[in-house]
Amino acid sequence: MQAVILAGGAGTRLRPLTLSTPKPMIDINGRPFLSYIVDVLKRYGITELVFCIGYLSEKFKEYFGDGSKFGVNIKYTFEKEFFGTAGAIKLAEEHLKNDFFVLNGDTYLDVDYKKVYDAFKKANTLGLMVVYDNAENIAEENIAIDDKGIIISYGKKETLKKGDKLVKVKVPKGIKFKYIDSGVYVFKREIVNMIKDNEFVSLEGDIYPDLIRKKQLMSYATSNRYYDLGTPERLELIRTVLK
Repeated sequence: MQAVILAGGAGTRLRPLTLSTPKPMIDINGRPFLSYIVDVLKRYGITELVFCIGYLSEKFKEYFGDGSKFGVNIKYTFEKEFFGTAGAIKLAEEHLKNDFFVLNGDTYLDVDYKKVYDAFKKANTLGLMVVYDNAENIAEENIAIDDKGIIISYGKKETLKKGDKLVKVKVPKGIKFKYIDSGVYVFKREIVNMIKDNEFVSLEGDIYPDLIRKKQLMSYATSNRYYDLGTPERLELIRTVLK
């Protein structure tokens, strides 16, 4: 199995830590955060990796190289300018297999990736999103699904950065959200046909709404909590969790 890891952001909310270190490479108990993601993927047989990098890209290559010393194979794509979460996937098109995982490089989720992939194959949709059932009430829910598990609404309330502008994703009214986007997805390669070349395209604002309209975004619900590096407080929590 293959995973694309989105790791090109500048991590502005974690400055000054990220002035000289990209967010996914922040030290967690003696090694980069991203190495923990690699470990959990490898445990479930995902050893073909594509790192989509941009900001301080040399830091990734210096540590991971081609991945051989970690028991994986790593290819790299480089964003000269920020093209968004979907735009980064488009840049990796030449490396993509027929099916591939996508993970946020600043989010850790220990879930059975083999079961996730099996659910994706069974659903036969263009995409699948792993959603957290918010068992620990860690954030506001932003995913609604129907009785078949198909995602019917994505209600991300955070703004997306598009160059120097902030873009809001429209949140539908009257929808009951019960789950949270956990930052782990599976896609068929056909997804890249929905992404324009050399333009800012986000999964959240552009691709998911289209997939939802077509009923092509399945969910995989888990009670396993995800952890992200979004704030200094969350960073300290991760250091405790990953001891």
